[in-house]
Amino acid sequence: MRENVLFSLIFVVVSQATGFEQRVLELTDGTKVHVRAIVPEDEPLLHEAVAAMSERSVYFRFFSPMKRMPDALAHRLAVVDYNDRFALVATSTKPGGNERILGVARYDRVQGTEVAETAVAVVDAFQRRGLGSALLAMLAKVAREHGIKTFTLIVLPENQQMLGLLRKMGWIHHAKLSGGVYEISFDLPGAA
Repeated sequence: MRENVLFSLIFVVVSQATGFEQRVLELTDGTKVHVRAIVPEDEPLLHEAVAAMSERSVYFRFFSPMKRMPDALAHRLAVVDYNDRFALVATSTKPGGNERILGVARYDRVQGTEVAETAVAVVDAFQRRGLGSALLAMLAKVAREHGIKTFTLIVLPENQQMLGLLRKMGWIHHAKLSGGVYEISFDLPGAA
């Protein structure tokens, strides 16, 4: 109980610091999830989320098979500055009352530019429910507020689900096949 109160206080402080208000999102199947900015305390939850993903989903996100996310990578992904590096997590509560991460969308600004690399990952059990597109749309809004005008990402050609999501959102403006991957860039909606 005390741990939940501490996390609630952390999320209030993070919401105030980032300007992103945590919210409830209803997925296409009616499931409700919480969306908030990532916090450093999410590091163990990132490990759990990757462990809950299929080998294929992990490969599509990290371009490498891994049984367990390296601690250094989990730390780097969980610790952001809420301006040049930002991440949103979608969470739900497990029956025991503990939170779990269902999806993550993040960006990392290319230093000194209005361009950021972006990535999204959704735990397999929550794919094809609108979570990835909702997280990307929310992340794009945050990015615009932080002066980012363009997202870039790298997608494997066999990741048809991600390519389809980007097409559906109208976000494949420039795609170049290079070195066996698609290098994609798109201007954020609403960005001048």
